Amino acid sequence: MTEPPRCTTVSPGSNRGMGVRYTVVCSVKDEGPFLVEWICWQRLLGFTDIVIVTNACTDRSPQLLDALAAAGWITHLVHEVPDGKGITSHKLAAAKALPQVSAADWVMVADVDEFLVIHPDAGRLPDLLATPGRPFLGMSIPWRVFGTSGRTRWEDGLTHRQCLRAGAIGARLSGWVKSIHRHPDWFARLGEHSPKRLRPRHLARWGAEGMIWVNPAGEEVTGWTPADDSLRILPEALQGWQVAQINHYMLRSTESFSLKRGTLSPVAGKDRYTDAYHDRAEQNAVEDRSALRHAAAFDALHAEAMALPGVRHLHHLCCADYVRRLAAKAGQAAADDPRLAHHLGLAEGK
Repeated sequence: MTEPPRCTTVSPGSNRGMGVRYTVVCSVKDEGPFLVEWICWQRLLGFTDIVIVTNACTDRSPQLLDALAAAGWITHLVHEVPDGKGITSHKLAAAKALPQVSAADWVMVADVDEFLVIHPDAGRLPDLLATPGRPFLGMSIPWRVFGTSGRTRWEDGLTHRQCLRAGAIGARLSGWVKSIHRHPDWFARLGEHSPKRLRPRHLARWGAEGMIWVNPAGEEVTGWTPADDSLRILPEALQGWQVAQINHYMLRSTESFSLKRGTLSPVAGKDRYTDAYHDRAEQNAVEDRSALRHAAAFDALHAEAMALPGVRHLHHLCCADYVRRLAAKAGQAAADDPRLAHHLGLAEGK
């Protein structure tokens, strides 16, 4: 029997009480080493609510997320998915039922390897959402795919600083999107790329003031309505990274990608992590350092997160768990990997 979902709710944190509520939703499993960085990035952008849904984790990431939830930084929802059901879709449906999502002014779904980078003004959410200069229901922001930057071995660190080379304009996958939208209650479902099935009474007003979909530059997306499926790819004429981009660190390192090989995608339910997938994602044509503009503010926020009760300890335990998984995948003994002792020592404050 599947266990009922368990939700760890946040206590009132420093981001509460603000006039506009921005919520980001993320579905993860066994991503412990990357969570603190991603959460800090979302807070830096201005997300007032961060909802992370986990299932079937084998590392210490649920405990790490619980520690961050206890500090008021996130909402952590454990939602186990019945066998044979779509993992990500079920987890997003569970998240949508939370008041942190249903009552938000703006909602975005993003994976832990996706970082929204905003170029205008201060580079925060209000700057992006003001760019169109007119009301809109949703905005789809194109990916910019980053390769490994030649990194074969995983080392604990900040992904957005380790991987600084990306695809050029027009590179493969650069039209795929993630979206931020208003009125989550108007849609039947959250989607990985954009929400799905705008309810009929709202769909009837599609095209009226405020009932349009735009790209980051404010150009209207035509030829698509949110009547059924989500918007996954922007038309070529609407693509581009001048205003904003989703830095998508699909590989991180050769060693990290090895953990995906032979596993089922939580979205598609099939093994898509092939050599062809790796080759599409290994994009290192040009350097892109735009994510580094917030370095000082990010470092201060990251230090604050790591100083929260239990967070540093659990982060390094997650790193140790990750080393064990890497060793098992390579058919090696984790005890022979110096990274294991390193992180176990850091977990104990050594």
